[in-house]
Amino acid sequence: MGGLGGLISVIAYLYSSALERRVQAAEFQRLAHVQLRSVQNLLDHSPQVLMAFRGLFMAAETVERKEFASFAREVLPSYPEILAMHWAPKIGHEQRAKFESDLLPLQERPLGIFDVSADGRLPVPAPAREEYLPIWYIEPLEANRRGLGLDILTRSHNREVALASARLGLQRATPVFSLLQDPDGPPAVAIYQPLYRKGMPVVTDGQRWQALAGHLILMLQPTVLLRSLSFGRQPVAVRLYDLENGQPRAIQPRGAVPREPGDAVVQGRLSIPGREWLIEFVAPQALVGLSVSVLPLLLMLSLLALTLVLLLFLDRSWRGAIALARLNRELLARQKELDGLVYYDALTGLPNRRLLFDRIHMALGQQRRQGGRLAVCVLDLDGFKAVNDRFGHQTGDLLLKEAAQRMQAVLRPSDTLARFGGDEFVVVLPGVNDATILDGILKRLIEQVSRPMALDGGESPIAVSASIGVAFAGEHSDINSLIREADHAMYEAKHAGKACYRIFGAGQAASV
Repeated sequence: MGGLGGLISVIAYLYSSALERRVQAAEFQRLAHVQLRSVQNLLDHSPQVLMAFRGLFMAAETVERKEFASFAREVLPSYPEILAMHWAPKIGHEQRAKFESDLLPLQERPLGIFDVSADGRLPVPAPAREEYLPIWYIEPLEANRRGLGLDILTRSHNREVALASARLGLQRATPVFSLLQDPDGPPAVAIYQPLYRKGMPVVTDGQRWQALAGHLILMLQPTVLLRSLSFGRQPVAVRLYDLENGQPRAIQPRGAVPREPGDAVVQGRLSIPGREWLIEFVAPQALVGLSVSVLPLLLMLSLLALTLVLLLFLDRSWRGAIALARLNRELLARQKELDGLVYYDALTGLPNRRLLFDRIHMALGQQRRQGGRLAVCVLDLDGFKAVNDRFGHQTGDLLLKEAAQRMQAVLRPSDTLARFGGDEFVVVLPGVNDATILDGILKRLIEQVSRPMALDGGESPIAVSASIGVAFAGEHSDINSLIREADHAMYEAKHAGKACYRIFGAGQAASV
């Protein structure tokens, strides 16, 4: 009986250890996927920042260096992974002398337009060429002044991406490369955003190149992205690779080689404009090897009287591990659900209040810097409550989704449509300086919502309408006051007969 008790104790010990390791591995994989989504969210900031700078240039005929610097100082501190922002205009050879006379006083080394060697260490004046794309603006300036005047067409990885971005009219990212400012430091990635001259055709690749005014270039440091990751006290190794034609090239740490995925190795794909990265999380060795304690094993073999206690402990450990595994599954499902609810409405997929307020804040800042007219509209569906009461909430949800899709289809790329709550939506319309443009947008919104909707399972099309209130941002307007004024104007539109819009303080209405 002593031998049998000892054998049962050993089996219980080994089973409990294996079960504990499985729970630890599942928790590691859950944390790895959460951190993967966190890194992708940070990467998604860069294209948005580029679009903000693109809006700065599109809103004005010319952007002076002080305006560029002021905008950068306001935007960049919120994104520590962004190393610098550049503006590189396209310069013809006949413009070089004038360009260099303005550039030389700003340079650390008076080289004018210059090239660098393949390793990024030796700058030399650029030979004569038909066209150049030299860096003219750079922020923050003092830390990156050495890059002023660098012709981005001189380095092969920059040239290929810059040409492709200009001819496609899309953002594109380079492979990782060494910085001119710090050749031995962490590698960087450049993301290019082309800007075109107004009034020139941009239909074909050739026309887009001819119309190219220059490139906005965002310098991204991948290593900074990894510093924000947290696994508590576990020493998890995080590795980042650039996928070039499906083949991984180590970004951080240098010389790393991907491992086979498993319980202790989690891999995921990250997307940046025009490229893909592979991120790899490697768990500590304790999750892989067998952890055996000699003293508990000897105690279990020696103290046969504790066999029953050990069996009860095994049962409790097993139940606790199962409960923990179930809790982990529930937490992971909840985490996925919350990730989608942080910025977007779960039903319609539109931005929610949090993202809406951020967009209005950015639009107000842009208006104060550049002028123009910002309109905030509150839109309420007329007759929605009757639909809910008659057909039920499921049909009401389908109606909200269909209305959201229709409204989104008639808005401009620069506009924002958000669900504010219930059947109420908010539309942010920057740059509506022309009353005709605003009138056209609002009437199209009302017209689209008012068309009967044939919903799934409905016996007949359902018709609702929309009442819209509009408020224009003034010099001292804030988010809450704009929404409150637009909401007040929306109720005036409802009292005016619905299916129309009213402008706060203007006393006028239009309907479809």
